[in-house]
Amino acid sequence: MILFETLSQSYIILWIILCGFGCGLFFDIAYMITFLCNNNKVVKNILEFVAVILSFMVLFLINQALLFGQFRLYVILFFMIFLILEQLTLGKIIAKTRNWCYHIFKKVTQRLQKICKKAKNSKPH
Repeated sequence: MILFETLSQSYIILWIILCGFGCGLFFDIAYMITFLCNNNKVVKNILEFVAVILSFMVLFLINQALLFGQFRLYVILFFMIFLILEQLTLGKIIAKTRNWCYHIFKKVTQRLQKICKKAKNSKPH
């Protein structure tokens, strides 16, 4: 890393964009776990809090590593913009895929339950 960060602005911005996009995945994971817990409000709040803490830890550590601890407005803006973009793009795709997989899993388990009931009822005593 070059000591003068103005010479490596594109490198810094690239890392901030990647970290912002990656931290959006923390929220996707939190939403998946909340979905599996039947949208429990307590679980949702705890997981969102953990996702926010992890995101700010990543932002802080990247800022320490790349900008020697100097927070600049563009760092926070790029981070937040790409975190939001991840939620609007990849986050939507992940949510649709999760719902699709859940519905297929639900149909398969219902069919298996019907087959097991038929087998149980037709079994001679």
